[in-house]
Amino acid sequence: MEEFDASVEIQAFTADRAHALTGLSLRQLQYWDEKGFISPGLTARKGRGRKRLYSFRDLVSLRVAGQLRALGISLQQIRKVHAYLRKLDYHQPLAQLRFWVSNDRLYFAEADTVRAGRRPEQVLASYVIPVGEIAHGLAGQIAKLRERRTGEIERRRGTLGSQPVIKGTRVTVASIRRLAHDGASQAEILEMYPDLKPADVHAALAAENAARRHRRAG
Repeated sequence: MEEFDASVEIQAFTADRAHALTGLSLRQLQYWDEKGFISPGLTARKGRGRKRLYSFRDLVSLRVAGQLRALGISLQQIRKVHAYLRKLDYHQPLAQLRFWVSNDRLYFAEADTVRAGRRPEQVLASYVIPVGEIAHGLAGQIAKLRERRTGEIERRRGTLGSQPVIKGTRVTVASIRRLAHDGASQAEILEMYPDLKPADVHAALAAENAARRHRRAG
């Protein structure tokens, strides 16, 4: 449903003002009112000679109907669609839904379906691709792919002289080892390397201990 500026929602427009704003003739406005197509929503008095007062949404409906007529859509077809949507509890469907014309045919979108004006009860497309949801889902998938597994060590050819590094980073095992030998606590190491996790520090120190045991055994 279209949303409008609250400042214009409360205004009332006479038939003369509606004529000036919509480009529709006074006779056309009167005819559409008498036929129950688009009537002034703010008119309190009934019968001939009453003063027509249109709401802003009424003007939107009039403009949409006028443009559809200018595009070659018959009043009969517009009224048919309008009546159909009114039965679905759309109070002012021409101001609430989206309409378009393609190859001289009227189409509109309602309740995630696309329908043709000539047969509004027939669904042409029952599914609208949820682009926003798809984009959000892909963003989540990409974020997961970028998450690295912690606590693993690797050697990458051409990176830092092929020294052992924490997987997915450029932090060498030797750097963590030197900090630990100098008395740095795990919290201090993590503060210096905010991309690391506790498991990374444990893995680096465990690798050093394993290497030390290997040297002793040899």
